[in-house]
Amino acid sequence: MTGELVLLTGGTGFLGHAILVDLLRSGYRVRAAVRSQAKIDKILAAPSITALDPPATQLMFIMVPDMIAPGAYDDAVQGVDFIIHAAAPLHSKDAVSETPKEELERLFVTTCVNGNLAILKAANEKTKTVKRIVITSSTVAIAPVEVYLSDTKEREVLRGPQNRVVAPPPPYNSDLEAYCVSKTAALNASEEFMRDCVPSFDLISIMPSLIFGADELATSTSDLRTGSTQALIGTLLTGKEGLRGVSNAVLCSEVARAHVKALDEKVMGNQSFVLSVDAKWEDTVPILKKLFPDAFKSGLFQEDGWQPATSLQWDTSTVSTRIGITYRATAWEIAHTRFNRCEKFWRLILPPMRPCSRKLSGSTWN
Repeated sequence: MTGELVLLTGGTGFLGHAILVDLLRSGYRVRAAVRSQAKIDKILAAPSITALDPPATQLMFIMVPDMIAPGAYDDAVQGVDFIIHAAAPLHSKDAVSETPKEELERLFVTTCVNGNLAILKAANEKTKTVKRIVITSSTVAIAPVEVYLSDTKEREVLRGPQNRVVAPPPPYNSDLEAYCVSKTAALNASEEFMRDCVPSFDLISIMPSLIFGADELATSTSDLRTGSTQALIGTLLTGKEGLRGVSNAVLCSEVARAHVKALDEKVMGNQSFVLSVDAKWEDTVPILKKLFPDAFKSGLFQEDGWQPATSLQWDTSTVSTRIGITYRATAWEIAHTRFNRCEKFWRLILPPMRPCSRKLSGSTWN
């Protein structure tokens, strides 16, 4: 119901910002938990926020410097109707990690688990107004970690939102491995909390695969060299074939929409939703050659630079039947959205070049 108050974490992140914009457009009032005044300034300067120009009664901020500190959200949860928890650590490496192995559990697993539990405990103990909490999880939370680290037969198994796996113990060998485990551990801990404490609110977990889309908060190339974006940009710039991964993807706008639609009281609580579309990364090179011919001619982009990958099998049927999300993403659209709309990135690394004006329609080139 529009006008209700939503506490949002992670609003200065890639997905969190898209959720914030969708909430405001949908008429919700938003209390964004941020770590500093600089984060507030970043949000208010974003083009979509300046265009919406929300009044101070619709977009509010609360400072939470350390989001896993005891009592971090005690004040933030006061009087809110819903909570969307999108804040979480992101991996920035593939198979080889520069993070000391002894730090991986603390930086990823402990942080992610404690962040989820801090939100749940505050909502349960410090206020009685929360009706639902929506948490950003991931498809990595419900598949064995080896699925994302090696070419295994497990990649052929069909999995759905009801799947659960046990989080393997440390040590972990890479940021990516620790990230996968963190999502599994956080999901399991959250659901255990719901079973043990039986709070008055319910819980919905949104489980997207790799998320792509325009990032209007990106102000430097480093902003686009983390998480899912790195896999595509890194191989294009270096021409080096990356380790075989998984190619399932989804558009950021669709993931944000799912979070907001999950607040609807018509959607049953205490369930999970998987968002994923099959996408072959090898298809992106010919698409990008048409979008950015000069980048390939100059040698900035390498034609051999594509990410080998295999699509996992996901049951995503409940996304459309229960919350009304209809996928529009295809391989060309993910590539087009990721690369053609991210104008800040191209101004930074391609000053003399611009994407060609060729238009796309459906899944074919016109």
